[in-house]
This record gives sequence, C-alpha cells and structure tokens, in this order.
Amino acid sequence: MQVVDFHCDTLSELRHAVKRGTPKAFLENDLHIDLNKLKKGGYMLQCFAAFINLGEPECGPLVSALEQIDIFYQLMAEYPQEIGQVKCWDDLEKNRAAGRISAMLTIEDGGCCLGNLSVLRMLYELGVRIMTLTWNYENELAWPNVTPGDSSVVYPCGVNDTHGLKETGFAFLKEMEKLGIIVDVSHLSDAGFWDVARHTTRPFIASHSNARAKCGHVRNLTDAMLRTISERGGLTGINYCAAFLDEKERPELCRSTVALMADHIEYIRQVGGLEMIALGSDFDGIENNLEMKDCSYLPMLEAELHRRHYSDDAIEKIFCGNALRLLREFL
Repeated sequence: MQVVDFHCDTLSELRHAVKRGTPKAFLENDLHIDLNKLKKGGYMLQCFAAFINLGEPECGPLVSALEQIDIFYQLMAEYPQEIGQVKCWDDLEKNRAAGRISAMLTIEDGGCCLGNLSVLRMLYELGVRIMTLTWNYENELAWPNVTPGDSSVVYPCGVNDTHGLKETGFAFLKEMEKLGIIVDVSHLSDAGFWDVARHTTRPFIASHSNARAKCGHVRNLTDAMLRTISERGGLTGINYCAAFLDEKERPELCRSTVALMADHIEYIRQVGGLEMIALGSDFDGIENNLEMKDCSYLPMLEAELHRRHYSDDAIEKIFCGNALRLLREFL
C-alpha cells in the first residue's frame, strides 16, 4: 500500500543535529524518517514541515524556516534519483514514473512570515504548499489552543473559543487561497477554526489532528469540526502522538498503538466519512513510545485495518487516495 503523510518534523530534527555539530545522514539515521525507512514503508509522498518554535527565538522564526528549507533542498540534491520535490501535480507524476519518492515543503507556524505577505509569496516560490496558521504560540496571524508549559495541555483541559484569527490572519487566508497554499488548522484555536471555516471558499485541512470525542485533548477536532472539514472537501491526517490518541490524565500513561489509530479512523469515518481521512504522523515531532516505531512500520496499520474488515480500496483512500484527490485540486 502506498503512503502519503501530511506532516513530519524531520527537517527540524536534522537542523538541530547540525546546530549541535553532529549532523545526521538522511539515507539512514536514528530518526523516525530517513530515506531507507521511507522506501521500506512504501511511501509515495512525504510532506516535510519547517517547524517554527516561537518560544525559542534563537535566530528568529524566518531564519529558522529558511534554514530548514535549505536542508530540504540539500536532501533533494543529494539523492536526485531516489527522492524529488513536488511543487505541482506534474512533479508528483514524474516522480512516480521515475520510481522516486516525492517530497513537499510545508510550514508549521505561519508566524515565520512575520505578518508579511511578501514572505508568504516567497515561501510559495520555494515550494511551500501547506501552512498551519499557528503552532502553540500566539503570532501575528492568530491564537492557538495550547501554550507549551501550561498544565492545561493535559486532558482534561479547556479550549480557546474566544480568540481566533487577527486582521492579518484574514489577509493571509485570502492570499493563501489565491496562491494555492492549503490552509492547515492543526494547532489553531477553536475560535480560529471557525474563522477559517467562515472566511475561506476552498477545502482546508487539519494535517495532524484526531477526534476529540475519542481523546479530549484540545489538539483534536470536535464532531462539528470534522463534519465541517468533510463538507468542505478537506481532510484530517491521523496523528500518531500518544497524547492525541489515548485519553489518560497523566501523559506518561498514554499509548500510541495501531488499535487506537484505527479507533480514531473508525470514529472519524462515522462522523465525516471515509473520504476525509488521511495520515499525518507527526513523526520526529513526537516521543518514541510508539508501537509503529518509525515510518517503515506503516504495514502494521494496514494489517490492523484489514483485521477490522476494511477493504483494500478503503485502506488505499486513507493511506493515499484521499490525499491525492485534494492535492490534485491544489497543485
């Protein structure tokens, strides 16, 4: 089964390794994702996020994003026969025909744009095709649901249903739709989610979020959110993080298992339909207490869905088909 994954933080981990003076090879390393693991896992397309942590402004958010994008370009140049960048649909088709894995740039936290639409347009030129408006900090565009270090990040916790998008955020929505950058509402406040729903016309996604009814963490989506994304033709990518899969009051007790992933998949299927489900692993941005230890283990999830009597066609939609439908519309 071929795989499309909407979100990983591998570029951030590779950047941190360079900063420490211990760079990691992309062909094979100790991360969740490397080239050999992608091949073993059957990947068609991996989306690579430039992750911005506004709480650690070591060099500024824009420089941080550009450093990660530079690493991405270095990887593409180092392994041109095995992996290739996707900026448009033809790129993906050419990579498939050549037997290459595809790679696409995304941004996690639009705060790297510093509220400047010119920066957004330049990131598009570099190949960014998906962007979350926030990570876990307020920025020039919007407010999130979670602030790191806040005890409320553990279930049960409250939501931010009063502060959504700012004026600049609405301007970014308009420009993203014009450019063809997919709006990603993962990490956005509840109020911000509904601002996006009301002020966009194209499909939008939650690249790495699960069902709040199955796990009450505010990073997950309510039933109303799931139905809205589905009605708009968007997607949610199943997140493999234990805290977003398993509802335990103490984070160390939460588990990340293929059974829990399948539970969220089944619930989202009942609420919003099969066509809205995709994968958004969050690999290299989550802890290592994972049953699927890295991206080479994706056949475990396929086997679990088969055990629950999902057809090959249904699994194909979850693993790649639904994602490809959306990307064909935007790319």
